Amino acid sequence: MTPRLLVPGATVGAEVNLPADRAHYLLDVLRLRAGDPVEVFDGHGARLRACIVAADRRGARLAIGDELPSPPRSPLRVTLVQGLAQGDRMDLVVEKACELGADRVVPVFTERSLVRLDPARAARRHAHWQRIAEAACMQCGRNDLPVVEAPIALAAWLSATAGDATADAPRLLLSPDAATPLTGAGIDAGRPVEILVGPESGLSAAEEALAIAAGFTPIRLGARILRTETAGLAVIAALQAIAGDF
Repeated sequence: MTPRLLVPGATVGAEVNLPADRAHYLLDVLRLRAGDPVEVFDGHGARLRACIVAADRRGARLAIGDELPSPPRSPLRVTLVQGLAQGDRMDLVVEKACELGADRVVPVFTERSLVRLDPARAARRHAHWQRIAEAACMQCGRNDLPVVEAPIALAAWLSATAGDATADAPRLLLSPDAATPLTGAGIDAGRPVEILVGPESGLSAAEEALAIAAGFTPIRLGARILRTETAGLAVIAALQAIAGDF
């Protein structure tokens, strides 16, 4: 399999000097050398052939070749609003949401979140999650890079996005006590959909009420209660299957 690399702004016929981290990945991790082929994607859906034309201790330079066919994007525009989870669970959520075709991941602080980040740590985690998203796209063959937003308080995010949701854009609140099953959520291909998942201990009653007031509909997924790092991913996979992303 030809190695894949994100190169923002890549265009046919251009030569690109790689940043140090990407040059390190090609030369030191993959042990590639001048003359070796690679595949690049621009993060917006384009996929192109490329070749390493220079490789030394100063870095690497690529010559961008012709454009390659790209697989179709997901028929849904999924935003996963994820209550911050402990340890590497959030890493897993970001990685697998990207692999499953989510357009956007929004990490949110909630009343019951066990994770507390000061501004400096939040910035470092945000950069870390962006790198995870990039690596996930490199691995799974996805050519459009999803957005991972900076962590934000759930109430602040709900307030900021209250006017963004259109009447026909489903906003789904995953709740084990909900009366409506996922299959009754009214999802159609081509439409945006937002999925809100609480942290390990779930959302508080006040937060659920805020979400419902902001247009979220409580839905349930089957008879079992899933862990926070599993729940949103299971919903995305189910919705993609319903929408025809096979």
